[in-house]
Amino acid sequence: MQADIRRVGEILANSEDVLILTHKNPDGDCLGTGAALCRYLLSLGKRATVVNADPIPSKFDYLFEGLPQETFEPKCIITVDVADPQLLGSYEDLADRVDLCIDHHISNTLYAKETHLCPDDGAVALSLYRIFRALGAAIDAPMADALYTGLSTDTGCFRYSNANAECYRAAADLIELGADNARINVKMFETKPLAQFQVLSDAFAGLRMFCGGKVSVLKISQEMLERHHADTDTFDFVTAMSRQIEGVLCGITMKEQEDGSWKISLRTHEPLDASAICGLLGGGGHMRAAGCNAGPDEEASLQTLLSYIAEQLGCAL
Repeated sequence: MQADIRRVGEILANSEDVLILTHKNPDGDCLGTGAALCRYLLSLGKRATVVNADPIPSKFDYLFEGLPQETFEPKCIITVDVADPQLLGSYEDLADRVDLCIDHHISNTLYAKETHLCPDDGAVALSLYRIFRALGAAIDAPMADALYTGLSTDTGCFRYSNANAECYRAAADLIELGADNARINVKMFETKPLAQFQVLSDAFAGLRMFCGGKVSVLKISQEMLERHHADTDTFDFVTAMSRQIEGVLCGITMKEQEDGSWKISLRTHEPLDASAICGLLGGGGHMRAAGCNAGPDEEASLQTLLSYIAEQLGCAL
């Protein structure tokens, strides 16, 4: 059932002991939105906490400063930025208990009892910002920081096509409300450990191009990560880099996980639909950014995607 803003307000007002779930392999949008929602619920005098199935990268620690990390039996479960229960990881067993999902993925499977879905929003942080404004919520500086983090990370620091005018207006308002945009931008986009550059050097040395230079493929293996003692959770920006190559319409990044499986991330330009491409392997996301998991043979999975892309572009691999 689709929940409008009025209904979302009712759910939040009547909720108690709220567990906020975010997607595995957490990013700035799910964590920023989750933290902002948690702070809002706490301001209403409710008990609330944010959890994730995976370790949260240390660069996001500022989002959770002062937030309680307590364990309790939830009476209300809310997911943010989670399009499919599989993205909950070890919390997937709670999927049938999710009361409200706030999301912006067109691929959302509508698993929650009620869903506030805004597929045109560049970030789910924008959806929550709009909810807060409609409810007359008092957005303090930590909440503004959290929402700005979500907005900026999911729009590539407002460089992607999903950064529409409303995103910019919301960001300006959040800055006026106390968001430290300069500090957040440096932390999110301009600060990377040396190990990342060393891994990138190895990955780009093995760069493969297809469809006459319209498709790029990068692979990041566990061997690369281990050799340079790199954190496996800090390479989300790489796919966007491969799309920046002149003439590339689809950047594909394949990252090996600790269990030997491979995660595939796509970034596209027109006319390619990243969500449709990843849907071939059971994944999804947005038109310009999506992801999926490879099968047992990651190269065979890659070939499945490449064949479809070549067909869409009318070119030979």
